[in-house]
Amino acid sequence: MLCITLTLANSVPAEAAEQTVDQLVDSLNIHPDAVGGPVAGFKAIGQRQVQGCLASADEAVGFILSAARSATWGVHLTVIPNHEDAQRTPNAEPSLQRVMELASAAGPRAVRAPGGVRVELTRGDSLVDVKQTPEIGPIESTLQLLCAIERRRTDEGQEAGLMINAGKSQTQAAQLLGVSQQAVSSRLQAGYWYESRKVAYWLAVQIQKLVQD
Repeated sequence: MLCITLTLANSVPAEAAEQTVDQLVDSLNIHPDAVGGPVAGFKAIGQRQVQGCLASADEAVGFILSAARSATWGVHLTVIPNHEDAQRTPNAEPSLQRVMELASAAGPRAVRAPGGVRVELTRGDSLVDVKQTPEIGPIESTLQLLCAIERRRTDEGQEAGLMINAGKSQTQAAQLLGVSQQAVSSRLQAGYWYESRKVAYWLAVQIQKLVQD
């Protein structure tokens, strides 16, 4: 299981926080596939957080990159390995609730982390970070790098990349955007589109392995 806690950046004023949180929760309920995969169970936690779980690593990576691009949220990813999740019987709800509470408390640290993201792993009813569990280090650092790239990519580069993801060729994307194929290629290169997609795929595989461990 992969649980995600989104915490509003300090740049979002208190008077706008509740509306921003509500808008995100509503968008996830209305368009559950808007971030690359189905999402469920996301809800507001207080006035500055949104929390929920995703079924697969592909969905989680897509969701996190989308959140990172907005530069509005810090993202805390909690990885719950299957062997621990299987131990949580229906009578063990307080145990899972404890993990979610710890993730919520750790959320503000994600706002200050590189790329606005932190990764932690459950160990019993506790969370452990890269210091206690070095194997999550490459996952966290790679995710931080990808989020930093997402935040720096221009809107034009993002638009071109999404067209490529949708199956368009560079020539077709250029026609739709009203620019040359060379311009599309330049936008994709400047935003490291192809490279970041390959790394995102690798990252999802590594996270899924950690879940299945």
